[in-house]
Amino acid sequence: MRVAHLAAITVALTLLAASSGHAATWSAPATLQTCAPASDPKVVFPFSWPSTRSGRGAILWLGGAPGCAGGAGGAGSGATLDSATLHTDDQPSIPRTVVSGHQLLGPLESASTTDGQLVAVVGDSASAAGGHPGALLAEGHAGGSLPILAPLGGPDAPVATADGYIGDADIVTTATALGGGQLIELREQRHFNHSFGRPVTLAEGFAPITAVAVAMDFRGDSLVLWAQGGEVHAQRVTNLRRVYPPAVLGPAGYAPALAAVLSDNNHAFVMWTDEPPPGAAGEARIYLEHSGDEVAFGAAPQLLAAFAEPARQRLTPGAIALVRVTPSEGVLAAWTLVQGGNYVVQAAGLTASQVLPRATISEPDADLRLAALATGPDNDFVAVLESAPRRAGGFNASQQAILAARSVPGGPGGVAFEAPTQLAPPGSNSAPSVAIDPDSDRAVVAWQTMAGGLPAVAYAVRDGA
Repeated sequence: MRVAHLAAITVALTLLAASSGHAATWSAPATLQTCAPASDPKVVFPFSWPSTRSGRGAILWLGGAPGCAGGAGGAGSGATLDSATLHTDDQPSIPRTVVSGHQLLGPLESASTTDGQLVAVVGDSASAAGGHPGALLAEGHAGGSLPILAPLGGPDAPVATADGYIGDADIVTTATALGGGQLIELREQRHFNHSFGRPVTLAEGFAPITAVAVAMDFRGDSLVLWAQGGEVHAQRVTNLRRVYPPAVLGPAGYAPALAAVLSDNNHAFVMWTDEPPPGAAGEARIYLEHSGDEVAFGAAPQLLAAFAEPARQRLTPGAIALVRVTPSEGVLAAWTLVQGGNYVVQAAGLTASQVLPRATISEPDADLRLAALATGPDNDFVAVLESAPRRAGGFNASQQAILAARSVPGGPGGVAFEAPTQLAPPGSNSAPSVAIDPDSDRAVVAWQTMAGGLPAVAYAVRDGA
């Protein structure tokens, strides 16, 4: 993601491999066959070697044991961590339990490693931290149990994970020191290791930390973001554990979303939301900032979008995203905003000096919100969208559709999308996750739904670009 490469993103993003000689399609949605409630799915494709992006993938979720042993949990409060591996055809295998013996609950965060390992961080109601369930790390190879289990010492939220470009993995959690000081703990697993090292601890004052995010570059340096005291902060940590001074980036309002991309030329892009709380008057804003040399922040952030929202509607999880595009090393930003009275999704390539012309995903008389974004091996990407009618207290999650749009060549800035495909019709659908198999270029989307009156996990698979 060097600056010279970023400047060429207009060309690189138009060279999307979308002309495979046949019409690529999404499979019909299917439901994983579990007999216990299942919720909060995550799609993961690990590496199998630093230079080989073809590790066996998996869908992870919270639930009861598929054989009904060990009891059944409720929505979002499963007793086990379960998995269905994704093989060469990217169809899920028979579900199995990969972590049992704990009372697990969401949120579930996931990552992967260079040795084909799956990484999951979940809440464990049997351990407490600061009055909340404790964060529990689980790690192991796809296709088997996740035998590495380690309490992380802090609460289960906020938590963030990140994958590196050659199979590194990061976990960020929070903790409270004696005396009430707020701590951020960064755990790193490099591509030549098989477990996470001792944490790098960042002392960050006394105001509560309400959101965290993390990004890594090619070398394994990390950039940690967090929201605290109404502001967004950033701090760089090198792979040699050198900690740089923190920087204040700008204002953060209600439930801020954070995103970042860190390059190996010591520059970074950072993106965040600044909204008033539901019911309060005010303008929603989305900010973007590009660092200077040595990941130094100081310039005023760019106002990427500003819009008035309905009184009770606010941006939902996944509303913004920053991703690195492979192999061009370009950077793509995507975000949700209100335009012409409706929620729409926009995406644009970024260079060191500008935001390139934007592509818009919209549907007449409908609200579309970004929920997840994934990139593939051929400068391609898939946006997963949610669409639900508005109601007094927010969006009606019981009548929510899940849609997806894959990138296609075109667009004035090199970014364009096919028309969105509905994967799930309006119903009790939520929490979509997407990943693209780096070997086959097939996209796999999983989401939470209802089946037989119980929470369940559904999925769909799309051909390569």
